[in-house]
Amino acid sequence: MTSLKLYCAWFCPFAQRAWVALLEKNVPFQYIEHNPYKKKTAEFLALNPRGLVPVIVDNGQSIYESHICIEYVDEVGSPNVRLLPADPMKRAKVKLMCEYISREIIPLWYGMLLKQGKDVQEGIKAMLLENLKTLMTMKITDGPYLMGQEFGMADIMLVPFTVRFPVLEFYRGFKIPSEEEFSVLREWIKASHDRKHVKDTAPDKRRIIEVYKSYADGTANVRSKF
Repeated sequence: MTSLKLYCAWFCPFAQRAWVALLEKNVPFQYIEHNPYKKKTAEFLALNPRGLVPVIVDNGQSIYESHICIEYVDEVGSPNVRLLPADPMKRAKVKLMCEYISREIIPLWYGMLLKQGKDVQEGIKAMLLENLKTLMTMKITDGPYLMGQEFGMADIMLVPFTVRFPVLEFYRGFKIPSEEEFSVLREWIKASHDRKHVKDTAPDKRRIIEVYKSYADGTANVRSKF
């Protein structure tokens, strides 16, 4: 039995990042479903003081934070698949894309749901689309993915949120436009969403829409960082 354990929650996009990374790297692991919003036990807080998922436990030691988990998995998994390039410059460029996703895309995804004013929501939609388009210009080389022909860390950082675009569409009418200027983004979405491990870890559409209902109607105990 493998010693590596993944504490995950089916509905959490951050946890899906670690889940996809483990599958892409073909790392044997035990999946443990854990709802971080229920009562936090002392045992789990010992693994992650923040009480959140994902958490990876390997040989009795724990790590957390989704980007750290992805990097760890890339190091311990098969060298035949690279989530981060070996070349230092390309590696740095991937990390720049990851930083851009964390700073300029994810807060807008949540902000669109959490903000209640229609005008504010429409403004966030426009910003999110513009930032997604900008991200596509940061691709390392030609190909369907952000590293070009290889699916990697930057893709894994973003894809859990794009597979949850149906949530934004249902509550806020968000869609990727059909204009040519968004063609690279649409190509990336198709290629990434078609990957087996993304499909296997993606949440059921009906269930995930229900999860975010309180975000959309303003009753969730969550504040927008945007």
